[in-house]
Parts: sequence; C-alpha cells; structure tokens
Amino acid sequence: MGERLKTQDKLKPWDLSANPVLKCLLCKDSVDSHAHLFFKCGYSAQIWRRICSLGRIHMGSDDWKVCRDRLVLIAHRNSSAVVVAKLCYAASVYFIWQERNSRLFNGKRRSMEQMFELIRSNGLQCISDEDEDEDEDEDEDEDEDEDEDEG
Repeated sequence: MGERLKTQDKLKPWDLSANPVLKCLLCKDSVDSHAHLFFKCGYSAQIWRRICSLGRIHMGSDDWKVCRDRLVLIAHRNSSAVVVAKLCYAASVYFIWQERNSRLFNGKRRSMEQMFELIRSNGLQCISDEDEDEDEDEDEDEDEDEDEDEG
C-alpha cells in the first residue's frame, strides 16, 4: 500500500523533454500523484464517494495517506466491515489505475458512471448481492405483515 505506482510526479525527474507539463488524465487539473489520482481528483473522488456509500464506509478523510494508514491499522481484523473496506479500497484503486492507463496508452475513456458500475460489478458484487437480499427480506416481511392484517 505504499507509493510504488509510476504516477507522473514520480516520472517527472526522468523527463528530459522541454515540456515537463504532466496533467492528470482523469480530470486534467493537476499532476497525477498518488494523493491526487486516488482521492483529490474530481473524477476519482466521486467514484470513491459512491463506492464508500455502497460499502457503508466512513473513512473521515479524502487524504490518500490518512485513508491508507487507517486501513493498515485495521487490516488485521476480520470483521465484515473491515473486509468490505479493504475490498472497496482495493477495487477502487485497481480500476482507477486501470482507467488512467487506458487513457494514457490506448486513448480509451470511461465515464464516472461506467467506472462505478465496473467497480461495483467486478470488485464489489458481494456487497450489491447482500443489499438486494436485504431488500427482498424486507419486502417479504412487509407481505407477511399485510397477510396478518387481512386475516
């Protein structure tokens, strides 16, 4: 969970060209450092907020290092909330990095909605299924209550 990905801020010292302006490929606002790419970037931040909402995660910060350090502190725990938080974090980082590389090397772009659905369906299907099961259980409980009221 360190900063090993070759973001543009890490590659900048190697750049020998006359034009070292390197902008985030997702928002075009800033250089893509770890902190920017995964949390400060408007594109990534919206995805992260939706994923956290889906997983009922409250990190309390949008700072890369703060979130990473909190996950490291709780990583040894095996509660369902911790497992969900780790899944959300890993899936989001993986797919945001993949999108950045797709834009850089292939010129292909996905919308925030497409990215959210990609992360939800590939990395977090178990959360979505669990939510749907809870909704079905609530519907069944309501049906039973209505049957009792009629009888």
